[in-house]
Amino acid sequence: MLSGRPPSRLQAPQYPSNPPPDFPIHINEDESSVTAAAGVSQRLLLDYLANFKSSKASNGYTLGAFSWFVDQTIGGAVATGTHGSSFKFNSLSSQLLALDVVLANGTLTTFTKASYPHLWKALQISVGRLGIITQLTLRIIPQQAVQRSQAQLSDAQFAQQIKLTQDAYTSALDGGNQSLVVAALAQLDETQVFWFVPTQNAWRVDYQKLDPSAVAANSSLSSEAANTTQAGGSNPSQSADTVSAMDGPSAPDVHQQVALPAQAPNPALAGNARWWSNFYANLAQQTVAPGVFMDRQAYLSQTDSQSKQMQNMDPYDQYEVSVPLNIAGDCLQMVVNEASSKNLGDGFRVPVLIRFIGDEQAYLANAHGGPRMFVNMEDHVSRQTGQPNHPFLQMVGLFRDKCQARLHWGKAGWPEFASCFDGATEYPDSWCDFGCAVQELDPCSKFESMSNVWQWNATKGASPVDFASCCGSDGFSTDCQCVSRGTC
Repeated sequence: MLSGRPPSRLQAPQYPSNPPPDFPIHINEDESSVTAAAGVSQRLLLDYLANFKSSKASNGYTLGAFSWFVDQTIGGAVATGTHGSSFKFNSLSSQLLALDVVLANGTLTTFTKASYPHLWKALQISVGRLGIITQLTLRIIPQQAVQRSQAQLSDAQFAQQIKLTQDAYTSALDGGNQSLVVAALAQLDETQVFWFVPTQNAWRVDYQKLDPSAVAANSSLSSEAANTTQAGGSNPSQSADTVSAMDGPSAPDVHQQVALPAQAPNPALAGNARWWSNFYANLAQQTVAPGVFMDRQAYLSQTDSQSKQMQNMDPYDQYEVSVPLNIAGDCLQMVVNEASSKNLGDGFRVPVLIRFIGDEQAYLANAHGGPRMFVNMEDHVSRQTGQPNHPFLQMVGLFRDKCQARLHWGKAGWPEFASCFDGATEYPDSWCDFGCAVQELDPCSKFESMSNVWQWNATKGASPVDFASCCGSDGFSTDCQCVSRGTC
């Protein structure tokens, strides 16, 4: 549960064509997997996969889905449920195959779904509460050509589209028709949206996988190398093939961090929301431009230059909420109307990013219990003025108060919108299962943070009981009831 930006930036190394045994990224093509040290950045991992060319993957590999913000470590990204937009692959945590974790008792243990089914669902998204992740294995897929399309809409038009999908989805669920459920979800599978709140418009970006022959047939792919963000990051004119063949430092440099100077407030951001909205729209145009690209370039992710530009401009706080898909359309229409009538766009400078994730089994997954719409919002005003950004906070509050929205575990908003977080209410079917994993792996609370969220209570019948007595090898006992924490 973090606020703001970390005080340092991982310095990605230039990777060799034939990595040494201690290089922190290993691809197993036979098992379609990649194993990486937890401290490797998501950007480095994605670029390494894309540039790994072989007879089994002539265009390299990629993750099934990845996030917009790719400069966090892969270990931290998995531990907090970082995601892109996909009903098939879901978050990075759902793409996990194995985790190596240092536990509270000092042992290093490898966890898989098969070996520890209960603990696995807790460790997929653990927020650092269960131990220290040192290494993880993820499923990979061969890169292929992807057609990216873009539609420019009003925010009301986009909200109506979500409402239509919501209605189709809930109707299919109510009718017990799984094929219609799948068809409804397909309407938003991999969809990503930039919502420019001050100007009340939205850019909807959709994707279609193409036949491999399209790689050679489509000329827009010929310029892909020039737009690729290289792992070394030192020469943007180098092609992917050039970088993949470079010899350079390996493991020691993966964890090297470069200190970032403290960012001074930028008074210019205090006002003129529409101007800034249009400014960032111009910056984002190339990112969403239609065309045919390989996966790594097709799906939205912040480029290295965009990341550095944002770091150099101003300090900001990043919030994200998730809304159940069965009310997402109603919710978004309400928020769009409120934003228009109450000028909530005055609190926004950069576009809101909207994405979609399917049902996940991890106990602390935002999408545990069903597919959700994720809404990422950045506050670029309060750090400049030293005052609360009331229009921005009002919008976040609408999602939390009116839309059953859950907060992202790795982003801001917890003090303001979850000061008395009640896990049994927000995660009614899984909160106490996670608590039982804590009882087993960290009974002395070595990894308990300063946050007050980590509280579990249980009853048996109508009587309170010791929580640990309700825990077994499969998690929380069905003989007990997971109950609210009460008042804070």
